[in-house]
Amino acid sequence: MADANRKVKAEQALYLFGVSRLSGRKELKAGSPGIDGVSPVKAIVCGDFLCWVSGVDQASFAEEMERNKESLEWLALHSVRHQQVVSEVAAQTTIVPARFGTVFSGQAALLKNVLGRRRALERVFDRVADADEWGVKVFADRKAAVAGATSAPSGKDYLHQKAAQLRKGRERSDPELGELEAALKKVAAASAPSGKVSGTQASLLWQATFLVSRSRRKHWEKVLGEFVERWEGRRRIEVNGPWPPYSFVSDAD
Repeated sequence: MADANRKVKAEQALYLFGVSRLSGRKELKAGSPGIDGVSPVKAIVCGDFLCWVSGVDQASFAEEMERNKESLEWLALHSVRHQQVVSEVAAQTTIVPARFGTVFSGQAALLKNVLGRRRALERVFDRVADADEWGVKVFADRKAAVAGATSAPSGKDYLHQKAAQLRKGRERSDPELGELEAALKKVAAASAPSGKVSGTQASLLWQATFLVSRSRRKHWEKVLGEFVERWEGRRRIEVNGPWPPYSFVSDAD
């Protein structure tokens, strides 16, 4: 396999994008640049796995990474690079994504870490094989909110009124949101919460993340379509994906 046994310079650290299973069925490649935007992505054999890495300068990148993470501009740029490589590999084979910012001092340290997690990695691969991650959000329909608005004598009263309407709307929607969640869970292989509904998204009623087998994608889309029709004019469903299974691999760390 191309690049699989290519030596990495001793003075370089290794940035890990993720791990896939070693397979001789086809040649796997990642054409996107590495995390520094320059170094190529390499597939290094680690026992029964392939580790997708790129070389980074130990001093200028690895040692300064924690400080650089405080820069939103740096974080956004490098997060996109990380996601591009993971997505590119995921399009070819199942990959267990590494946490953003995972760096090893060299190949020996990488090999020791991966082999030490072999059993955990195998369990995760069995769970996420041939499956994708999907995010689902439900919003209150803005048009419906406008139609239901009433006049308020002051700005303060308006805000109190709006907050009360929002609370009532969420309370009324709970049973139906539960129906959607139950229906999606029947199709999905696993699910994970996506965090609490944020107050910064006033119209957001519910959100969750699901692991869906590719063989069940049509069924998944059918269930979503049924709820879209059912809630027309009242709620809006937003779906994003497919993604590599970021939310379902934490036990491989």
